[in-house]
Amino acid sequence: MNPHLLQYVGACLAMIVGITGLLKPNQMKSLLGLTYSSTVGLIEIRVLFGSFLVILPLAAIIYRQADIFVFYGLAAVGAAVIKTTYSFVDQCPFSAIWFGILVDVLLAFLLLSSLYM
Repeated sequence: MNPHLLQYVGACLAMIVGITGLLKPNQMKSLLGLTYSSTVGLIEIRVLFGSFLVILPLAAIIYRQADIFVFYGLAAVGAAVIKTTYSFVDQCPFSAIWFGILVDVLLAFLLLSSLYM
């Protein structure tokens, strides 16, 4: 199965978000409500953005394997499901988390496109 154009779009979108979080974590802090109490926490935020939102989509683009995009798309589905579930469990106001869920659903739609197009 060959990668679909939408998968490349999803990977690029993820990389834009990831690079922003890697280089400007305080900007993502205000956008997503992420907080840290030490420089270790700051580094961990950079690692999460850098590894999952820069390196994984970059690998998908470099290797041009639809399976890598699908793997990454399934992670986006998982993120959307976990955010939605725990917004209820942890009593997070939906108004505070809806944008993150929307981004995960959009990424999942794009990254999984080779399965349905």
